[in-house]
Amino acid sequence: KCRTTCTTTRRPAAHLSATQGNIHRHKMQYNVPPVYGLQQQQTPPMGYPSSGYGLYAPGGNSQLPAGIVQPLAGQLLMHPPEVVVAAPPEKLGFLAKMARTGTAMVAPSSVNANAGIEVDPALVFTGRFLGGIRDDIKRRAPFYVSDWTDALTSDNRSQSLASVIFLFFACISPALTFGLLYQELTDGQMGIVETLLSTGISGVLYAIFSGQPIAIVGATGPEYAYTVVTWNLCKQMNIPFLAGRLWQGLWTSLFTVLLAGFDLCYLMKYVTRFTEEIFASFITMTFILGAFLNVLKLYDDTSSIGRARAFGGTLLVLGTFQMATSLKTIKAGNTLNPSLRAMLSNYGVVIAIFVFSILNYVFKDLKMATLDVPTEFAPTYIEPHTLKARSWIVNPMGSPEQPMQGWAIGFTALPALGLTLLGYMDQNVSTLIVNRKDHMLKKGPAYHLDLMVCGVFLYPICAFFGLPFPHASTVPCLIHLISLSTRETVHMEGGGTTTRVTSVIEGARTTNMLIHLLILLSLLFTSVLQLIPKTVLYGVFLFMGVGSIAGNELFDRLHLFCIWVTKDYPQYEYTKNVALWTMHSFTLFQVAMLAILYVTTLISDLSIAFPFFIGALVPIRWAMARVWSPEDLKWLDA
Repeated sequence: KCRTTCTTTRRPAAHLSATQGNIHRHKMQYNVPPVYGLQQQQTPPMGYPSSGYGLYAPGGNSQLPAGIVQPLAGQLLMHPPEVVVAAPPEKLGFLAKMARTGTAMVAPSSVNANAGIEVDPALVFTGRFLGGIRDDIKRRAPFYVSDWTDALTSDNRSQSLASVIFLFFACISPALTFGLLYQELTDGQMGIVETLLSTGISGVLYAIFSGQPIAIVGATGPEYAYTVVTWNLCKQMNIPFLAGRLWQGLWTSLFTVLLAGFDLCYLMKYVTRFTEEIFASFITMTFILGAFLNVLKLYDDTSSIGRARAFGGTLLVLGTFQMATSLKTIKAGNTLNPSLRAMLSNYGVVIAIFVFSILNYVFKDLKMATLDVPTEFAPTYIEPHTLKARSWIVNPMGSPEQPMQGWAIGFTALPALGLTLLGYMDQNVSTLIVNRKDHMLKKGPAYHLDLMVCGVFLYPICAFFGLPFPHASTVPCLIHLISLSTRETVHMEGGGTTTRVTSVIEGARTTNMLIHLLILLSLLFTSVLQLIPKTVLYGVFLFMGVGSIAGNELFDRLHLFCIWVTKDYPQYEYTKNVALWTMHSFTLFQVAMLAILYVTTLISDLSIAFPFFIGALVPIRWAMARVWSPEDLKWLDA
């Protein structure tokens, strides 16, 4: 019987509809499902207090016997649990600490007078080898068929096809760009062909075997920066680059498999929105600044024809961006009929690329640079002693001219540790951003399974073929998600508008597969790609960067600095509940961390520290609790 009755709390009882009533606090223990990190025993583990706590169901009676709780454990894994733990006020400090340090992902700010402890099932430490992967498979397996078929329904077909075409250009653009960079860096040992193959093969395998197929894998800036470090290290140590990189890839594959097998993706539960926004903003800056920096390079040629090319190239960049942006937003207007507006919106980027490529052809006298794509399918590197392209399979023992020494095989494990951490952070932070609650995804994440796919398939294949290592790339991931989402404009209290997701086509295996099949097929149609001006793709870069700003609260808070009258602020939750200076100081500190991160990648001697600084943002966020109150952080970093 209840000894004390707590304040009545009304919450949805989707999984416990058989019980109704109030929530009570009891001086007794009940059998608790394993999902909550408790064991079926009379003495609570992990320092749980022996009295004063109980398990309660919203709208339920005072008792949750095992006959009710255990059958529900699987459902509670699949959905946000509607179970609360009530505690006396004097115990709240201990409960908050327990929530932060326990095995379940708990938002410390959610602990209050009626503390709600919410578990993200994908980030729970199971304590079993391959336990997280098995849980990921159980979670995603029921949706595997629909992952292929959702995009093919009559309602989704047009939007999905537009997403495929747009993402083809969005993915091939950085692949071509990084391919040129790799070719210049490695003296031709890797180039455009290898980068396209890496992107295409990895994307196809990821679409088949991954748990979250909305994520897009491919060439990334951090991976290129780390390849620079590896190249310089191999030159200093007299290690053959491709052979040394093969062993680095195999070590990285082993370390990655161990991370996934021992459930270490659960550490991502400590990554809050603070870190996610900095990482996403960094990638956004990379695309936007990259587009403008490439435009500025056009003005290096000061001759009359050079200035004409620079001016024409600038017009192509801005024209491509403006047309793609205008057509993307036309769907919300009232021009033309709804079907035509939807078609123009879905294919806006493709139309912009086509129009400005034709415009460049009309003014071909300017001879503006187009894509430099090889005309034959062969490895980029030419063996100096045979004057023929190297073999597709890299010899793990090097060549007779530069053999791979035994000590060097073990030595490559050291740079492999940094590459493993980079892949871990790049992969998990990108998918963590994709899986955010405000994106309205229903099928659930699979962090351990996704990382295992990288370790088992992607890294070894790329190592043996001498291809760049792929990672989940944040901007293409978000662009893929946005292209499959339907958003609506919401008018906010006190003025201003924002957008929110209303639905998402989660049949992303089909779109992901088609995107990367097209990238592989592009190797057979290089004559067509050679007609596209580089400046048009810079415009696509700019569009992708600006488009990824949506949903990033850091940019929303930065926009507040442009509003001089505070009463005109949009009525976000943090503007209504956090003091002005507190909110702005949090934003400025976040911008400072973003600046340090960006500068780290610009300095070659520090670029190797990029993944470590991303990881350091987690303890930095913990230390912020000494400056900003838990109540403020609840609104600013929810």
